[in-house]
Amino acid sequence: MEKIQDFITLFNVLWYRDFPLTVDWRKHYQKTDWTIHIAVCVRSAADLLGYFTYFEAGRTDAVIKDGNERVIANVEWEWKQPHEDGFNELEKLKRVRKNADFSVLVTYSRNPNIKDIKKYHDLNMNRISETWKCDETLLLFLVRYDWIPGRGYSGRRQFNMLETYSVQQGKCDLIRSQQALPWKFPGTRWAKYEGGSNEG
Repeated sequence: MEKIQDFITLFNVLWYRDFPLTVDWRKHYQKTDWTIHIAVCVRSAADLLGYFTYFEAGRTDAVIKDGNERVIANVEWEWKQPHEDGFNELEKLKRVRKNADFSVLVTYSRNPNIKDIKKYHDLNMNRISETWKCDETLLLFLVRYDWIPGRGYSGRRQFNMLETYSVQQGKCDLIRSQQALPWKFPGTRWAKYEGGSNEG
């Protein structure tokens, strides 16, 4: 479907626009930075497609509608990983999937580490494929990250890739993969600042 492809392209391009971190100025993040950034990406993509965005519409983070109030997409985003307790965004989208052309989930997945007993990314992808055994399309924007341990139980996420999947009938098809941090994208104006922090 053309509007799905358009939304994928726009979201991935807009991910770099007004990015909340920079190499030389703002190197650390707060969770709210990403909540706001995702909301702006969703609204901007919808706007460029000629649609309206309604935030906190019912129990959904955002609903994209056309000029006739027809639902184009239901959108959810969550800081937690899909395998974690309390992650219910898939179930929310599943309940309202039939009233939209497609559904969108933006979330995060920790990369495997030799020291990790649990393979977090596999757990996340399994949770998604097991939950979304629907005919309707789920667009999954997955920010991959490494975990950088801190003192005690503290630590931080270091983003590396933004992956886009199309999920249907329990099958996750990778459509696109790009650097999550703008200054890691080769050949762009942001890349010339490489050499500073790459925290995300």
